[in-house]
Amino acid sequence: MNNLEQYQSLTGQGDWAGIFELNGLKIDTFGTKKELKVLGEYLQEDEVVFALVSGVMTQSETSNDFDFGANTWVAALTSERILCLDHAMLSSSVDTQSIRLNRVQAVSASQGWVLGKITIDIGARLVVIDNCVKSDVKIFAELANQLIREKEETATPPSSAMISVADEIGKLNELHKSGILTDGEFSEAKAKLIAKL
Repeated sequence: MNNLEQYQSLTGQGDWAGIFELNGLKIDTFGTKKELKVLGEYLQEDEVVFALVSGVMTQSETSNDFDFGANTWVAALTSERILCLDHAMLSSSVDTQSIRLNRVQAVSASQGWVLGKITIDIGARLVVIDNCVKSDVKIFAELANQLIREKEETATPPSSAMISVADEIGKLNELHKSGILTDGEFSEAKAKLIAKL
C-alpha cells in the first residue's frame, strides 16, 4: 500500500481528516461525528485506517434497541477489516460490525447524481452502505479491493509437494497399522518423505 507510513501516523493520531486529505477527499462528518470520535477505541493496536466513508445502513441483529430503521454509520477500511460503527443517539452504546478482509470477495462502488453507495460482498450476504458522498465510495472501493488483492497474494497456500507428502505419510501409516511395515521401516520411510520438503 502506498503511503503506508503516513496512514500509520494519521491513524495513531486519530487524524481522520488527514486520512481523507491523503486520499484527495474532504472529510465527511455528516451524522457521524460521534462515531469518528470513538473510532480509535475500536481499533486494534497495530491496525491502520486507509479510508473512511459515512452512510446509511439498515438495522441489523447488532443494532441498539432504541434505534429503528436505517441509521448513519461510519465505515473504516483498515489493514485488517472493514469496521462499521453506529453510535446510539440516546445512549453511549456503539454498534459495531467487523468484516475481516480475508472474508470479503469484492467491494463495489455505485455513484448516482449526488450520492453513492458501497456494496461489500462477503459471499453469503451483501452489506450495503448507502447515501454516501459520491467521491468517497470510489476511493473506498478501490483501496479495499487493492488491500484484498495484496492479502490474497501474500497468503501462502499449501504447496502441492506438501500435500502429496502428507498423503504418502498417511498411506505409510495405514501400512504400519495393518502390520505390513515395522516400526523401524515406518519411521525410516516417513523421515525420507519429510526430508523431501
